[in-house]
Amino acid sequence: MPAKKPLPAKTAGASAARRPPKRLGLAGRVAMIAVVAAFVAAIAQWVITPILAQGEIRTQREVAVTSGASLLADVARVHAEAGHWSEIPVLVDALSNGLPGGQSAVFGADWALLARDGDPAALPPLRALEALARDPNGILNKGERYYAARPIIAHGKTFGYAVYSFLPRPFVDVWLTVVALNAMVLSLFLLAIAPLVYRLARHALKPVTLLERRIRSRDPKDKSKLADSSDDRLLKPLLTAIDEVHERSEAAMRRALTMAYTDPVTHLPNRLRFVSRLENVVASGQGVHLVICDLDKFRQVNVTYGPHFADKALGVVAERLRATAIAAKLSGFFIGRIGADQFGLLLPSTTDLNAAPFLKAAGAAIGEPIGLEDQVLRVTASFGCSSFPADAPTGPDLLKLAEVALKEAKRGGVQGIAFFDQRLLDKARAQTKLEEEVRVGIERGEFVAVFQPKVKLESGELVGAEALARWRRPDGAIVSPGVFIPIAEELGLIGTLGKQVMRDACFAAAGWNRKGIVSSVAVNVSPHQFDDPDFVSSVFQALDDSGLPPDLLELEITESAAVADADRVARTMWPLRNRGVRLAIDDFGTGHSNFAAITRLPFDVFKIDQQFVRALSTDPHAPAIVEMILAMAEALGQETVAEGVETKEQADFLLRRACTIGQGYYYSPPLPAAEFDAFVRSYRPRPADRFAA
Repeated sequence: MPAKKPLPAKTAGASAARRPPKRLGLAGRVAMIAVVAAFVAAIAQWVITPILAQGEIRTQREVAVTSGASLLADVARVHAEAGHWSEIPVLVDALSNGLPGGQSAVFGADWALLARDGDPAALPPLRALEALARDPNGILNKGERYYAARPIIAHGKTFGYAVYSFLPRPFVDVWLTVVALNAMVLSLFLLAIAPLVYRLARHALKPVTLLERRIRSRDPKDKSKLADSSDDRLLKPLLTAIDEVHERSEAAMRRALTMAYTDPVTHLPNRLRFVSRLENVVASGQGVHLVICDLDKFRQVNVTYGPHFADKALGVVAERLRATAIAAKLSGFFIGRIGADQFGLLLPSTTDLNAAPFLKAAGAAIGEPIGLEDQVLRVTASFGCSSFPADAPTGPDLLKLAEVALKEAKRGGVQGIAFFDQRLLDKARAQTKLEEEVRVGIERGEFVAVFQPKVKLESGELVGAEALARWRRPDGAIVSPGVFIPIAEELGLIGTLGKQVMRDACFAAAGWNRKGIVSSVAVNVSPHQFDDPDFVSSVFQALDDSGLPPDLLELEITESAAVADADRVARTMWPLRNRGVRLAIDDFGTGHSNFAAITRLPFDVFKIDQQFVRALSTDPHAPAIVEMILAMAEALGQETVAEGVETKEQADFLLRRACTIGQGYYYSPPLPAAEFDAFVRSYRPRPADRFAA
């Protein structure tokens, strides 16, 4: 077996460079903390002690200068008594260097300077020295220098005065020198005893060190308790505490993961987990159907019954979806909540013909009545489906295409179900382009109001008009409201569009009335406009700016919108009614009429939907429905307006049944404001039976 070749020097050096630096163990850290603590404590003592001793240091300096002055005076007195007064300069020269910066001076009895030696600093003024000599305990500070003066008295006679001073060394210099020397000695001492401190710490902490190693080498899958692995009476409580903290952290982690990936309302996987599962399935190459289930108009449930009720309803829908999948024996299905009122389903790969029955069954199960809190709720759902790998190669693309199919299902898919194909994508792109054109058109003011006359059936008198929105494209083409109104509602722009039409209608009607033609104007109100908190104020603003009397403005609300939330409609409409604005219920008879709700609302006018008027000659039930609506309006004392009057026979029937007002192409199509002005000027009232067919 060949011997292993040694690593090249460069490789070995690189390995050494990559090797992490060795860390201090627990004992080393404890020893280091002890040494540093001792060093810091000593330094703190050396810093604090001189500060606390400042007063004592000052006292010692005063004692030193006083002693020097007394010594000089005593020696000078001895010389005077011995008759050697002339040797005073020699004496002064000998005593001047006793202290740092020392200075000696002797004055005669008349304060004439006899001798001076030592530091050349100038002496204080004679007055200050005279005062100092009279005070036995006096000390004079001039700058940093200390002065003391004593009289020289021999045989009861004052021969002169002795003055002594010195300049102490700066306190900081002395302190720094002492600290530096002490720190050096202490450092050497601590370095010398550090190995001993380390050994002591290592010995004392050996059980903890062994525990640390055991914890670090512990297998993450090992669920045994640490407290069971040691009988040490000191470590046992610590290990028990570690076990408890570990259990709590694991429980918290499990709760966090559950909250992060589970919807709290339905207890289904949330969108994050659903998308992750979808991507895993796609990555594995398994064929799968991705279905998006959207609850139709579920937002109204939140508005009507409240979020708590809506959450319970969502839980019921989730359970019904799960039960349907189990009943269909779909192995490997996966359901999650991916939106406020949307669910995602991953179904095993089957053909569309096999998937469709399941989606129909799911739709039927969801549509069953839901009984909650003494309320019965009916919910419908739409389903959009895309498939892997036939439609898209990635999870995000599958979601996008399923959304495209869902939109088609909501627009009129078979039983609310649509499977993706390329034509839907082309249609969706065209729809997106149209949506952008609607947005730009509203910004540019391309939407205008046109006016369709309203005629009193009995007399043929022109009594008003209905303002209808029209989209006049830059190329002159006119787009039907049935195309752009749903788009504006979906984009949240219906409020802006409604305000534009409202202002145009108010200004147009105000202009007619200024010309002497008293005529009201009716404006349709979208259900989405009730969500705008500024709706009422915008109506008031349009009336104030145009000068139109409020009783000549009529707001039309669809029956379905009025019945869906009668209380909310009432709260919104009563301020308008109190101002004098008239209110009409539009398309009456087309929804699930709730007569109790309608009678609570402040309506003035019932509008008969045009589908009933047009069916008078073709549907045997239409005349009875129209007569019922007219009878109800008469009982409530309200006006009636019939839409879609196109023939003389229809007008005659409505007149015989006491309908108040007619509106439709029999009288005039919707006209732009300028053409409507011309129509009004040329119009002559005629009885209903004289209109030409």
